Amino acid sequence: MNILIFNWRDIKHPRAGGAEVHLHKIFEPIAQSGNKVFVVSSRFDGCEDIENINGMGIIRLGNENTYPLEVWKNYKFLEKKFKPDIIYEAFNKLPLLTPLLTKKPKLIQMYHLWLFSIFREASFPVASVVWLGEQMLRVFYRKEQFAIISDSAKKELKTYGIKDEQIKIIYCGMDHDFYVPSPERDIDKNGKYLLFIGRLQKYKGVLDICESFEKLTTKYPDLKLKIAGSGPFRPKLEKWIAKRNLQDKILLLGFISEEEKLKLLQHAFLIVQPSYKEGWGLTVIEANACGVPVVANNAPGLCDSVSDGKTGLLYKFGDVNDATKKIEEFLENPQKYAEISDNCRPWAEKFKWQTASDETLELLTKICQN
Repeated sequence: MNILIFNWRDIKHPRAGGAEVHLHKIFEPIAQSGNKVFVVSSRFDGCEDIENINGMGIIRLGNENTYPLEVWKNYKFLEKKFKPDIIYEAFNKLPLLTPLLTKKPKLIQMYHLWLFSIFREASFPVASVVWLGEQMLRVFYRKEQFAIISDSAKKELKTYGIKDEQIKIIYCGMDHDFYVPSPERDIDKNGKYLLFIGRLQKYKGVLDICESFEKLTTKYPDLKLKIAGSGPFRPKLEKWIAKRNLQDKILLLGFISEEEKLKLLQHAFLIVQPSYKEGWGLTVIEANACGVPVVANNAPGLCDSVSDGKTGLLYKFGDVNDATKKIEEFLENPQKYAEISDNCRPWAEKFKWQTASDETLELLTKICQN
């Protein structure tokens, strides 16, 4: 099978994130099993225009601003060159409108929909463009097949008139050989800390968890909050931390390697996930695989990846005080902490990339045959 994929970024892009990890984890096994996989993504400084990554052909066009236009300009050439049996479009913020480009079979990958929550993150003009882009689902995508990664995403998609039979939930996986509990885990040895890992953007809610942490510092003076990741919200975060003189308690680690990430996860007391919107919550499952419980916002995606009361605790949506209360439940109740820690690894082991890849290939084959 020849599969032509349109995804705004590939795994080497400086701003690659969970969507790109998902793309490569799903399609590298598909490519290595004999299928031809071609990914069309945007260019970035220092990149090669054409590259092979683990069996997947990568074709880079334009940049993040011009990418949709470049797809439209070059589609006929790409179709003629790669002779796809099926088109796979990752619908992310703005649609590429592939149903208008071709009548070939398609699978639309959806991670989550912003709905009105985009207005929390972006300026009104930008948010309006994204919101209007999502409305295209009602018109141009209403007959397409969708792959989504959570029950929350399915509920959101159905509000746009997409029917049950057009939607397939394929859960994310993770690397169970890499993310494992540390045999030397000692959460008190080098100082007990909460850990946030993610891109620093407003909608990620990182300021909420800083406010929760501030409330805890009087009672737990030795507790720290480590924040790993980079992004446009960092300057505001730095100002907030400095204003409250919390530089020695809230540590901004910046971008970290996978090895650093693993070590941080393995020795964290808790992972905190305050995001207002996620497709799934991959760091939640990675933390659980390391035996670490989670305190998370009861938000779309996170309410699916966190098994509330079993692998972590969900706090009331956007409620800083309730987040503080949930963290304190773990700090004050070692028995509850130990019980939930024991549940984490078995929960994480349910999610396998090979399963997700196999289910995706099965769905692609089924669409081509219909």
